[in-house]
Amino acid sequence: MMKWMENYGNQCQPSLFYENHDNPRMISKVNPDPQYRTVLGKLLAVIQLTLRGTPFIYQGQELGMINQNFRSIEDLRDVESLNLYDELCKEMDKEEAFQRVLAGSRDHARTPMQWNSEAFAGFSTVEPWIMMDDDYKRCNVETQLQDENSILRFYQKLIAFRKEYPVIHYGDVIFTNKKKKDMFTYYRKDEKEMLYIEINLSTQNKKRKHNPKGSLLLSNYLADSPSHLRPYEANIWKIEN
Repeated sequence: MMKWMENYGNQCQPSLFYENHDNPRMISKVNPDPQYRTVLGKLLAVIQLTLRGTPFIYQGQELGMINQNFRSIEDLRDVESLNLYDELCKEMDKEEAFQRVLAGSRDHARTPMQWNSEAFAGFSTVEPWIMMDDDYKRCNVETQLQDENSILRFYQKLIAFRKEYPVIHYGDVIFTNKKKKDMFTYYRKDEKEMLYIEINLSTQNKKRKHNPKGSLLLSNYLADSPSHLRPYEANIWKIEN
């Protein structure tokens, strides 16, 4: 992303995306630990919606959907996964082969959209072509719309934020802390305004060199920490000119 932002001019409009129908869910790729699911889902949104370009949000990404807990190869439908399983079974036992396939199966992103906690996740009134696990009972559109701190509500705030600040569309992208491991920080700047985005890409606390001189506009944590960034913390600051 840094390479794209630094080598494309402000007149260019790259595509910004993480997920699609051919890849597992991004949260599960980065860290499947459930304690980080919400902050990590919001962190990914901050990056995607504050860089220059056109963001593409894949169905369920705005809820923080994760990889499915498929129980056996019979749960899968993707022909590529099924063919790979048959090949791997020639070299290893069936359970090991299934776990290998599960790590990269495209079916993780092909289960029905999780609309509510009712039967079949509100997607249909009959069993769909591929089933999901029980995550839809906790993670669904209906539940998240009722929770102001949900990932879906955070996406809504970020989309409104992009409309409010033209600097995100047309301003320069200036990266800082390039040599600091697991810190992803950058300015969005034009002649009128400046934003500062600070992101901790690790599960460890990261000490700030200095506090941003401005006002905190949006964070994936409910309260600011003055001295350090918490695990997977992502903040957007408006810097006073």
